[in-house]
Amino acid sequence: MTDFRLHDDFPDRTRDDWHSLAEKGLRGADFDTLISRTEDGLTRGPLFDRDGRPDGHTARSRTDTPHLEGRPWHICAPVTDPDLGFANAQLLADLKGGASAVRIDSKGVTRRADLKRLLEGVYLDLVPVVFAPDCQAAEHALNLPDLTDAHVSLGLDPLREKPDCPDPWRPFTANAAAIHEAGGTDALELAGFAATTAEAFRRHGPALHQQISVLLAVGPDAHLNIIKLRAARHIFAAIADAFGVEKPTLPVHAITSLRMMQAQDAWTNMLRTMSAGFGAVTGGADYITVRPFTDTPHERRIGDATPFGYRVARNQQLLMMEESHLGHVRDVAYGSYFHERLTEDLAQSAWQKFQSIEAQGGIQAYASSGDFKADCDAAIQMRADADVPVLGVTLHPSDDVPAPEVRT
Repeated sequence: MTDFRLHDDFPDRTRDDWHSLAEKGLRGADFDTLISRTEDGLTRGPLFDRDGRPDGHTARSRTDTPHLEGRPWHICAPVTDPDLGFANAQLLADLKGGASAVRIDSKGVTRRADLKRLLEGVYLDLVPVVFAPDCQAAEHALNLPDLTDAHVSLGLDPLREKPDCPDPWRPFTANAAAIHEAGGTDALELAGFAATTAEAFRRHGPALHQQISVLLAVGPDAHLNIIKLRAARHIFAAIADAFGVEKPTLPVHAITSLRMMQAQDAWTNMLRTMSAGFGAVTGGADYITVRPFTDTPHERRIGDATPFGYRVARNQQLLMMEESHLGHVRDVAYGSYFHERLTEDLAQSAWQKFQSIEAQGGIQAYASSGDFKADCDAAIQMRADADVPVLGVTLHPSDDVPAPEVRT
């Protein structure tokens, strides 16, 4: 058998060698055509190597969340339907089918009895319950004895007073995903998260790191999702360190983007949610909610999801967990020159915006001044000017695609 010697059998190659071969392959085309940039202006390619790897980066592992029982992350069953009977039946079907946590965002819960009805049949001592930010059902959870011994994330604004709740609960959620849905870029989403977290630390002290989680949106670009989630942990660690927390914990909740979802040829949304879910998994999210493929923004709403829509969303995560084994590596992007370089670049871009927000008086002053809306509007206009093709809408559209079934 041949004696393979990696250091001797292959000649050293330099960046100049690669550049020469790349120019040869371009056949006269401008080299800059190989360079692309993100919405935040970060250089994306064409080559990353060890010389560009940032100093001091470490693996960004998941938080030690309860009730995983061998799972790498929690598959969250989305509970959104206002019909409590349907919502409860669908929730139980999701849990029996492989989901391991509950994410409640239902407008059908208006009193404590409604929440009790919604969770009927759920083993609350084994299944974490996550409330979406600003979900009115969370207020009723504080008065529901059934949840006393459960692991609960209430989703409350971290700038409000801490409620009286059991110690295992995490009452606060920094809702960075809302910035994404308002049109913000990745850097703006992270900057808003940083500014909210810093203000919350000032109000609640170092113990906040045991009381807060973050909700981040994941879009159709899997690699940018990996980078954003890793950058979020990087930023949080820096802020927590400034408040004297040496080993901070930050459960990361990831939810697939709503603004990316299309009503025209809605079947193509499955591709978007799969790519988004992949980025959430490999980016190290602790709780992941994949929306049913028929979920669309209010302005292009087509109806509530059917059991089929929920099953597809659940099975996409099961495919990644049980067949592709994507959660078996602690931090899959650690050691990737591309992901580590852009993690640092995105974190630095977000940090600069965070400093600007702080200089303006903090997150509340920034939001009330109108600058937040202006920044989101500028990002929306930038996307409109870029006119990126949308599969099924402006790229390969078809007039004879059957509409998926929905609940109306």
